[in-house]
Amino acid sequence: MDDEDRIAELSTLFTFLADRDFRDYSPAYERVARLMAASPERLRFVDEAAAPNSRRGRVPVLFHASVHDLTLRHPDTPLAAIFDGADASDEELADAIDEIVTNHREELVATMRTRSVQTNEVGRSAAIALALAAMGPIDRAISIVEIGPSAGLNLFLDRWRIDYRRDDTEVATIGPADSPVHLQCELRGPLVPTRFTLPTISGRTGVDPSPIDASDPEESRWLRACVWPGVPERPQRLAAALDVVGADPPVLVRGDAVTDLAPLVLATDPDTLPVVLATWALAYISAEGRSAVFDALETIGAGRDMAFVSLEEPRLTPWLDAPDAREAIHHEAGDGTPTMLGLRVWRNGIGRSTSLAMTHPHGRWVRWLESGTD
Repeated sequence: MDDEDRIAELSTLFTFLADRDFRDYSPAYERVARLMAASPERLRFVDEAAAPNSRRGRVPVLFHASVHDLTLRHPDTPLAAIFDGADASDEELADAIDEIVTNHREELVATMRTRSVQTNEVGRSAAIALALAAMGPIDRAISIVEIGPSAGLNLFLDRWRIDYRRDDTEVATIGPADSPVHLQCELRGPLVPTRFTLPTISGRTGVDPSPIDASDPEESRWLRACVWPGVPERPQRLAAALDVVGADPPVLVRGDAVTDLAPLVLATDPDTLPVVLATWALAYISAEGRSAVFDALETIGAGRDMAFVSLEEPRLTPWLDAPDAREAIHHEAGDGTPTMLGLRVWRNGIGRSTSLAMTHPHGRWVRWLESGTD
């Protein structure tokens, strides 16, 4: 791919983010993405700043997170004020972007070359909880092993208060009433889940190339940087979840899911049911790596009952019978990239996959599918 093609590709990716993920959700990021898409000079900087082995589709998201991280470290910058809600014209916003790139260029490049996006969005727990409930009554506790857990916030989904609503009416509630983290999830479409009871969680672990210590302010700042500005509830619930997890952190393994996930699953308490979890993590693993991970789980499932819950783009989970994402999601502004909630359960050596729902990538809403019903 020559330079002009690379710049054109980045422009398309920034525009896609603005149209699909940021519009009517994070106005500041939408405006930044459109200004980036329209400027070959800014795009050239992003292309040069990204690590050579970066996944191209994730580079614009990484750029936004890296810029946000800079504004958190330098709250006196004009862009920090805009992210905090200050009014600004497009010209003023463009100048603020250029100021960050010019005055903090080395910091920005260093972050883009050493970090990956770690959106440890606790709102996803609302969708994950429905998948765990869909497994039905089980006769033992579960041990969750997460792929790419970041700080492991979603490993503690049983400690969050989750309200499910449909047409402004509460349908069900999961979790302790006094939880400092309160999530709300909209149930869309004609079908609703039939189960809202969580199994007991007795084990929580995961494997991540760069696990984050929730109790460390410097490390957890990166999680704050990966939260999009202009969505008020997200930073508050992130802070509350970090407080809970920081007081009782899980043991997370630094490593590669392709080689290190299977040993973690095999090491879970034999009296529990292992549940592997992946939420917007498979996009950061190559196609060959994803196949290797699934094959390893199939091998384990042939000899031990277990489950695999995924909250991923449909194209990344070929073991699920994915419906046409556009039809299933009835996409509207602010709905985000089509994301499928899937469940594969192995019992007595036989694996069965179910496409449960289409969801917002941050768990804001769930549209239950016919295949997810009993």
